[in-house]
Amino acid sequence: MAVSVKVKPGRSLGSSRGDITIYDFANSAKRNARARKSYSRVAVEKGDDEEAMEDETVATATVRAPPPEEEQQVTYADYHIDIWHSIAEHVRPEDVARFALICRKTAEVTQSAKFWHALYRRWYDGELEEQMPRRLQQENMWRLRGLRACTIRALFYMYRPFIHRIAAAPFNDPHRVAGRRLLFCWCTKGKSGWRYYFKLRARFGAGSRVARSARMQQAREESLEYMQDTYANAEEGCQILIVMTDTAHLLPQYGAEQQLYVKSLTQTLASGMSMTKYKVRLQIANYCGRVVDELVFVPVRQTRVLDWWNPEYYREDPTIDGGEGKEEEGVEDGDRECGLLGRLRRE
Repeated sequence: MAVSVKVKPGRSLGSSRGDITIYDFANSAKRNARARKSYSRVAVEKGDDEEAMEDETVATATVRAPPPEEEQQVTYADYHIDIWHSIAEHVRPEDVARFALICRKTAEVTQSAKFWHALYRRWYDGELEEQMPRRLQQENMWRLRGLRACTIRALFYMYRPFIHRIAAAPFNDPHRVAGRRLLFCWCTKGKSGWRYYFKLRARFGAGSRVARSARMQQAREESLEYMQDTYANAEEGCQILIVMTDTAHLLPQYGAEQQLYVKSLTQTLASGMSMTKYKVRLQIANYCGRVVDELVFVPVRQTRVLDWWNPEYYREDPTIDGGEGKEEEGVEDGDRECGLLGRLRRE
C-alpha cells in the first residue's frame, strides 16, 4: 500500500510579517532548475502492492551495477633459477633491492652466498684493500657466516657511487631515528667540545629473513645452519646518533632491562645564538609510547646519524664486534669457526 502526502500551497505570510518563511523562499517567483516544493508529492512504498501514482511525483533513478569484467588470462613465464643467477651477475649494487622484489626466485638468489661472493669479486679493488679492515679483505671473505653484511660494508670502501653518496651527504636527516629502540648511550670530550652518542636499533619485521637470523644469533646453537648463516649481522638495523655541543650535559643512566624508544627528535635554531647553533630536543618513551624522559642539548654545533654500513660507524664505537679494534679477534674467531664447521660436517 502506498501512502501519498500532498503539500498544499497556502497563503504567504511574508508580506504581513518581517521575516521570510521557508514557504516564501521555496515558492519564489524567480525560477531555477528545481521544481517548486508546492507541486511535489512524496510517495512512500510499503509492502509489495503497486498503485498508480498521480501526475506529479518524485522520480527516482535506478542505479545499475556495471557488468563484471571478464577475467583476463595472463601468461607468466617461470624461468629456472640458474637464469636468474646469470642475470644477477649484471645487477648493480644499488639495484639489489629492486631485483629481489621481482619474484620469489630472485629473492632466493639474493639470499644465496653465491650472489654475495660474485658481487664482492666484481667490484673488488686491490688498491683499496689496505684501507679496509682485515675481516673485509679478500683472504677472509671465504666465511659464509655474515657474508652479506661484510660485502655491503666492503662496497662502501670500493664502490665509488657509495663512497660519493656518503661524501655528498655527511649530515643525514636526524629525524629518521624516531621509533628506534635505544640500546645505550655514552659521551666523550675532545678539543672541539663534547660528543654524545646514542646507539639505536630498528624493529625487525615479523617472519623476515633478518628476524630469523637475529633469533638464531641469540640462541647461539652450534649447528651447520648457524655457521652458514649469510645474514648474520650483530649490527643489523643499528644507527648511532651523534650530538656535538660546546657544553657538558648530564646523561641519565638507563637499565638494560628497560625497553626505551626514541619518540621524537626536534632540531631548531637556538635563541640568541648565531645561525650555526641549534637546539636539539630528544624525547625518550617506553614501549607504551609514554614519554619518560626528555633530553635538551643547547647549543649544538652538529648532529650526525651513522648507519651500520658506514665505515665511520665502527670507528666511533670500539665495543662492537668487528670494529677496527677487534679485527684480530674476529679473524681468530673465523679460524675457530672453520674447525667447528669441519667437525660438524664430519658428524
